[in-house]
Amino acid sequence: MITMPDARLRSAADIPPLPPYAKAEDCLADALPLLAPSARLTVTEAAERYIKVPSNGTWQTFDREVTPYMVEPADVTQSRLFKAVALMGPSQTGKTVLLQTVAGHAVMVKPSTVLIVHMDGKSRDIWVEEKLDPMILNSPALAERLGPAREDSTFSRKRFKGMRLLIGIPTPRILSGGTYRMVLLTDYDHHPQLLGGKENPEGSPFGLAINRIKEAGSSGCVLAESSPAWPVIDTSWRPAAEAPHELPPTAHGIAVLYNQGTRARLYWECPDCGEEFEPRIDRLHYDADLEPGAAGASAEMECPHCGSLIGHRHKAELNRAILKGRGGWRHEASDGRVVALDDAARRQSPIASYALNGAAATFASWADIVARLEAERRRAEAMGDWSEYAKVIYTDVGLPFARPRSEDEEALTEAFLAAHAHETPKGTAPEWTRFITVSVDVQDTYFPVQVTAWGEGGRAQVVDRFDLTRPPEGAPNAERDTEGNSRRIMPPKYLADWQVLEGLAARVWPVEGRGWGLRPVACTVDFQGSPGVSDNAEAFWRARRKAGEGKRWFLTRGHGGWRLQARHWYASPERGHDGKKARAIKLLNIATDRVKDTVAAMLTRADGGAGALVVPGWMAEEGRAEFVAEERGDKKWEKRRGHLRNEGFDLSVQARAVAEHLGMMKITDWASPPAWAAEGEANPQHVKMEAGALPEAAPAPKPKSPPRRLF
Repeated sequence: MITMPDARLRSAADIPPLPPYAKAEDCLADALPLLAPSARLTVTEAAERYIKVPSNGTWQTFDREVTPYMVEPADVTQSRLFKAVALMGPSQTGKTVLLQTVAGHAVMVKPSTVLIVHMDGKSRDIWVEEKLDPMILNSPALAERLGPAREDSTFSRKRFKGMRLLIGIPTPRILSGGTYRMVLLTDYDHHPQLLGGKENPEGSPFGLAINRIKEAGSSGCVLAESSPAWPVIDTSWRPAAEAPHELPPTAHGIAVLYNQGTRARLYWECPDCGEEFEPRIDRLHYDADLEPGAAGASAEMECPHCGSLIGHRHKAELNRAILKGRGGWRHEASDGRVVALDDAARRQSPIASYALNGAAATFASWADIVARLEAERRRAEAMGDWSEYAKVIYTDVGLPFARPRSEDEEALTEAFLAAHAHETPKGTAPEWTRFITVSVDVQDTYFPVQVTAWGEGGRAQVVDRFDLTRPPEGAPNAERDTEGNSRRIMPPKYLADWQVLEGLAARVWPVEGRGWGLRPVACTVDFQGSPGVSDNAEAFWRARRKAGEGKRWFLTRGHGGWRLQARHWYASPERGHDGKKARAIKLLNIATDRVKDTVAAMLTRADGGAGALVVPGWMAEEGRAEFVAEERGDKKWEKRRGHLRNEGFDLSVQARAVAEHLGMMKITDWASPPAWAAEGEANPQHVKMEAGALPEAAPAPKPKSPPRRLF
């Protein structure tokens, strides 16, 4: 008997009663299903028996006819002939349901520990909350096997009777330990492709996952699925005759696994000639001269054998015909033929790999895909930035992207710029100018400055280019010697030196032949540089805001890489440097590599029309060389050998970014633009000038070689 002190008797009434003892027969009845031999059900058959999926707002029994192309990849995960299955495809294909059906099979048919790896913790939690948990709740057979305790169902673990389903993220801790029968890698191209970092590399997520299933023997399998997200690294690659399904090489990702595997593509049977062909977006027939929406609405699939056109309404029918043996997945054979999975001539590989083109995706519309492709293609050709077009190729078409390289791009040299220069007086804007921007870079001993004129359709021309090298009167240690010389400007060290920039916002540049000039609508200055630059830049901007010029001055910050979602964004820093508190200012952030693509394309437009960037004839050879001082690498734009200065290119990137931020690309009617881009007196930056008036004299010319760095 348990005795309690009097002080605790009052709380004894709050103790809930203990549960009754479990009966042996109840425990046995609960365990009997787990002791039964495994049912001989494929993944698809088990899904049809046990799993419910959302459809038209309700939960219905899984139906293989919705995504027939998923039957073979799902069922092959249980084959003892392969150690892995790799599925590459666009969005809107049903890849998420594939993951759920394979996991459901492990719960109901082959109870064993399964690991699902998401690209990060946030996406994992969203998937569990919005996909996995609702499926379990609405599938009675799965819900009955889920443990009743709170700890049996968390974001990282689901404990079912006889098995555990773990949901993790791609870290060495998750993938370097544990033994599983199956490892499922979802959104594989968004995983870190080298775990452990460069200093302590442990391998790719796929390689580590293969090690986790070794103890499972021939029943173990790794499933990797993803839309591609890595670009082609060799744009000169061409497929070989004996490898008709091979994809161009990428550095990492699902395309690498696909090329290592059996290389299967989906084929339809033409309803007219009966021949099989691969449905692909590039086989859609439409009028590319129409507006994107109209072009998409007219899209029809063309049979490469007989030329007949197949409407979008027949897509579901042709996909379902796969289940009846008319068409299906065709894998590569060693002699260049394409064969079914069970054909002995199939390419020998431990990876069964599949690539689905967006044309066959159940939930995707040809009209929508074509409309997006055409809209982004035209935008890319106009701006030279193919990043958004690449996203359509990755997510809608389901292929790696190869950026086109034009002959003009290869020909972009200093000599090319000299041959196509426009003769406009230095410091004078061309007659078509609508607004002017000023860009300032920050070096250790000078401020490079560029003035750019902008006109209709985004055409641009360099109006002025100079370096500010001498500190202002009254700056520390700025005394001049007997010959009038003083120290050079030192922006990282002296805040007072930044005063030389103050007059730029009020300066007027005359417009050729118009009798009036324009003040800059925006001035940008680089926020990054040697230690001290960011602090002084912030203090300078705050002073400009106090003087009433805060809306015309922008601090810019560059970010490298082509995967950034936006070309530019105006926002406060999310965090400070070296543990410091984030600055309470806004920066014009620039995806520099993406905007450099645009600037390079602008320089190649020799006609000087819409979308061109013209380098004027007054610019010296060393100035023109700054615009071609970089070349596009696989990962970023990089300095060319022998080129010391690239400020002209960087300043043009600032100019383009701030012009877009103002809204230049949103102007559809240049006859009625916003006031800052209006012509003549309607522009608030318009200043009437006397005949023959000249702009303020430019400061001292720039040095021909970069000054010695002091910090």
